[in-house]
Amino acid sequence: MALPGIISCLHPVSTPADLTRQLMQGQQTRAEAFWLPAAMHDQAAAILTALNDKSSLFLEQPVPGLTLRSHDGVLQEDGHLLLGNGHSLALANEQGDGGLVPESGLAEMALWLEAGHRHFLCSAAVQPVARAILNIWPLDPYLARHFLLSFTPLLCEATEADYLAVFQARVSPSMAQSDWVQAYIKLEKKLHRAYLDH
Repeated sequence: MALPGIISCLHPVSTPADLTRQLMQGQQTRAEAFWLPAAMHDQAAAILTALNDKSSLFLEQPVPGLTLRSHDGVLQEDGHLLLGNGHSLALANEQGDGGLVPESGLAEMALWLEAGHRHFLCSAAVQPVARAILNIWPLDPYLARHFLLSFTPLLCEATEADYLAVFQARVSPSMAQSDWVQAYIKLEKKLHRAYLDH
């Protein structure tokens, strides 16, 4: 299994049900991989058990005693994400170095794509849109840039509460939502259905 284009960063949440919701929605939208922040490593074993074989788990630091699958990986001290199957990818330091773009760089996704990057860390909440744009880029960069005109401002304005509200909005679409969540969900519906599998 090759390294995925979009790695979904899990959000620290207060209840197991909230974490399960993130994982279920990620798998429903065919997330290729999940990134586990160091603050959540005590949940690594439970997350690994919950994942299907098509989703990888990448750890920000090693978890003693945890047995990973060949397509799971751990961030190394030298800044490389190393998978059990031997594949590795360095974290990007600058545009054009070919590395894994950090989540903070997603708001400049167009610049990273133009520089040849094809691997991004992204909030699990907005993974469907990021993946759709990544899928569109090689086929039609102009169209991808068009969708980024809507996506980038949302990323620049997003708060942690907005991201967490997206998970709830997918479960309860009839509930009142903030303008940010409504705008994001509208973009996701437009993109995800049409471009997920390109």
